[in-house]
Amino acid sequence: MTWSLAAWLERATLPSFSVLDTRSAQGRLDPRVKTVRVADLILAHGHPCDGLLRGVWAMRALADVAFGDDPFDRSDLLVVSKNSPCLGDVAAYLTGARVRFGTHRLDDSLGVGFQVQRLSSGEAWEVREEPGFFPAEISAWESSLLSETYSESEKREILAVHESAQWNWVRDVLFQSAPSEHYHARRLESFDPPAPLHEARRTDTVNRSVPPPLEVPSPDDPGVHILPSKPAESRWQHTYDIGPSAS
Repeated sequence: MTWSLAAWLERATLPSFSVLDTRSAQGRLDPRVKTVRVADLILAHGHPCDGLLRGVWAMRALADVAFGDDPFDRSDLLVVSKNSPCLGDVAAYLTGARVRFGTHRLDDSLGVGFQVQRLSSGEAWEVREEPGFFPAEISAWESSLLSETYSESEKREILAVHESAQWNWVRDVLFQSAPSEHYHARRLESFDPPAPLHEARRTDTVNRSVPPPLEVPSPDDPGVHILPSKPAESRWQHTYDIGPSAS
């Protein structure tokens, strides 16, 4: 346990996620599954908070409907989320989508929810938090504490009370519920995502569908059993050493 994960949070039974990624900067899709836990999301996001955990519950509910037992393929997904530090980080970390690649789009009307599209098939799903599940009083304070209404001496006390209210709700309400109880996911028959803020080429997924080698073993390549063939290796090494063709 580390200080970044409170003891009571570490003891809780929390959702986890399976993900797939490519193997290298120009790599193929790696069939080995990795597990992402809430502790990983906390380290990436910077702190545990009610928003992050609501995002986890929502994304677990969506994943159960959209993917079943299959992992998130982080090389093949587009996601739409609210412009929220918490929800945006959950969306990006679990789906592999990024604003700079045009695969993480923003739509504040989603609230605590997500839309996810599998790029290779065009299939899309949506999940939204049930209205009224999160207390209106805490939500109002979350907005109010971003304003300049309160002095520093007031804020230093109110923030402590507010943080306690958030965590009490997480412990007493969110953690007592299954993701699908208050986060409702459905398949979208049509999907028209918002325009991207920016779009640059993503290079680490270009070769995701290239099959494994037949003649040259690749370092740490799972499930590939190639008998050593020095002539074949030498031939391909010679091609590589010559350098890319001018064409």
